Amino acid sequence: MALLQLRDIGKIYVSDGNVAVGIRGVNLSFERGEFVAITGKSGSGKSTLLNVISGMDSYEEGELLIEGSPTSHYLQPDWEEYREKYISFIFQDYNIIESFTVLQNVELALMHIEDKKERRRRALELIERVGLSSHIKHKGSKLSGGQKQRTVIARALAKESPIILADEPTGNLDSVTSKEIIELLREVSKDKLLIVVTHNFEQVQDAVTRHIRVFDGSVESDHVIKRAEPVPTDDVRPEPKQETEGKKTRGRAVKNGITLGKSIFISKPRLSAFLCILLTIGTLGIFVVTSFCGSAADIFKKHYIFEPIEGRLVIAKRSGEMISDDELDALKKEYNAERVLHYDILLDADNNNYVNYRIGDRIYSFRVRPSYNDQLGIPDVGRYPESDGEVFLYLPIQYQDEFGKDELILDEISYNGLHLDVSGVKYYYDNTKLPILLFTEGGFKVATANHYVGRNAVNANISLIRKTVSSESVISRINISQIDLSFDVEQNKIYVDSNQYRQSASDGELETRISLNSNYYKHNYDYYDSSEEITFSKTFDDSYVTKSKPSEETVQYSFGTDRLIVHPQVVVDMADEVLSESYTQASLFFESDKDAEVAAKALNEKGYIAVPANTTYSPGFEEVLLSMLQCAMLAFVWMITIVFLAFFINLCTARTLGAFKGDMAIMRSMGISVKVVRIGMYVRMLISLIPAFIFMVISAVGIFTSPSLSEYFKYLQLWQYVLIIVGMIMLTVRITHKQIRKLFRESVKKSLRGGAAE
Repeated sequence: MALLQLRDIGKIYVSDGNVAVGIRGVNLSFERGEFVAITGKSGSGKSTLLNVISGMDSYEEGELLIEGSPTSHYLQPDWEEYREKYISFIFQDYNIIESFTVLQNVELALMHIEDKKERRRRALELIERVGLSSHIKHKGSKLSGGQKQRTVIARALAKESPIILADEPTGNLDSVTSKEIIELLREVSKDKLLIVVTHNFEQVQDAVTRHIRVFDGSVESDHVIKRAEPVPTDDVRPEPKQETEGKKTRGRAVKNGITLGKSIFISKPRLSAFLCILLTIGTLGIFVVTSFCGSAADIFKKHYIFEPIEGRLVIAKRSGEMISDDELDALKKEYNAERVLHYDILLDADNNNYVNYRIGDRIYSFRVRPSYNDQLGIPDVGRYPESDGEVFLYLPIQYQDEFGKDELILDEISYNGLHLDVSGVKYYYDNTKLPILLFTEGGFKVATANHYVGRNAVNANISLIRKTVSSESVISRINISQIDLSFDVEQNKIYVDSNQYRQSASDGELETRISLNSNYYKHNYDYYDSSEEITFSKTFDDSYVTKSKPSEETVQYSFGTDRLIVHPQVVVDMADEVLSESYTQASLFFESDKDAEVAAKALNEKGYIAVPANTTYSPGFEEVLLSMLQCAMLAFVWMITIVFLAFFINLCTARTLGAFKGDMAIMRSMGISVKVVRIGMYVRMLISLIPAFIFMVISAVGIFTSPSLSEYFKYLQLWQYVLIIVGMIMLTVRITHKQIRKLFRESVKKSLRGGAAE
């Protein structure tokens, strides 16, 4: 059975309404071991005949049979598989991939060999066979014409194809090199079908076994010069290059595509560097916009009724009665709670979960917690609080320059007139979270009282009284509305800082009487409504009063005039009397939220209202609508940025397509399937993304660990980085898909004629 057979083959070209005959009525049969020369004048159809045999051009008439099998029904993938299995092509213009080295060009044809070591061994063997061992690492662009043709011949041999087609293989070579190439072709054609199209028969006449002349699209003559020795079919059938006959497995195509993509990326370093820089700019652009628009995801944020502290259970009596300390202790034991917090109002302060503390000249928002052991981990600076006048700070990293990295720089903060020493600091990087203040249990009581009653709710009346035997009369009354709290003050003393008082009290016969009044306000709860205005007052006689300002050594800050400085226990006493008669809520703390939920079920059945702190609620319609509009605007900005970056990247990369057009056509002419080439292009672009992602991660670490930069960029969560990466991958794949469509819009033959390799 003939290896290749043409029966009445005809090829017609239609262009601009004109019909031209390429070849017609061609009947030829070829066997293995033949060295066939096809000659004819320019335009006679010899190259068209070669293109039809190779499958790079279709035919409209007749039938082409390969080992007896017809091909008239073949589609593009079938022709690609045909070229891969049967055809090796040698061109007049070499069509070497000039950005690849000699070794890479040859290895390209050996991708069917899975073992990399075996692939390399086989490539080196073929390169040595064509005499280019000293040029293995030379790129195609650095080779002479003869060296390029030798490389192409080695590449053709690498495929182990039974048919080698050569179109004017010596057309651009000098006579000496031409003889060497023809001799090389004669040597390799012993067990293959070699068909050479040439305009100079004299160059090949000593090597060929058969001479075919083509004239005006038809075979004019077909002469056998010498009989080719028969070749056993079993010895020359191409090695199977796929696991199942007919089509490559998907896994093989992906593997070859990855190999090809890496080779393309490495072979064009300048272009690859340009792509890496371009994609890095795009990735950083999306990173910055995502950081600024990150709050768009707040629409998915959960809304909690109470501050969701792990294991917290908020309780109250259904009757609206107060809960006593003894009752809380009993509940703690009964339900195995770890601890209780009677007055937990500060955990949910102002319904916004924060209170404002002054640090230096600035106001910061904090969440407030009682400190239990080392719940935040090892401090970066200092230690956890040990006394009621100390506080531990859990701060975003941008505060590091203000408080210190190795030792405390700013060691005092104040809130509502309460001055506290900073015992230690721990920093974190998620600047979307509010800072936390940790107190001792006693310190938390002070902070709660200061927040609930506070100095602004306390007024002081200082009365200077002259006593007689039968009566007493008020000589002077001073109203003071400014109260400061300090742990440096003894609990049984009040420091008065008032020029008027000092002047009036200079009369030693006058008695001082100070009255502290807290005119409290209404406070409403869901399950308790107090409309009663509560007033607390306590009177201090003269023995409690120090008539002069404390020394700077005692109190480490200076005060103005007309104020009192008292120990924080004063407001704690006030708050205890007020809260014990008005505050109906308390918190139990368990090891986990699950334990809290189990206890809540039992307490609800026992006549309490018990709500785990991780319980959420649905906000009102107006709040949801406003949140949706805000998030929609941010998401729109994010999408517009993505579209702009896509346009920018596509515009820049579109200019590079010419560098790949010819290379892709060469690969397709070699029988490398479009699927493999496509995967290679995708892999090349995805490899270009790797430096962008690495640079993004480095930039993110640098930004969010740098105090000076962290406050300007919103901290991104892991899912947001995944979104950026997936977004850039999808963007890159989309752009590559568009480029591939342009690259493969033309036929192989047209691309080879018009596309230039780099």
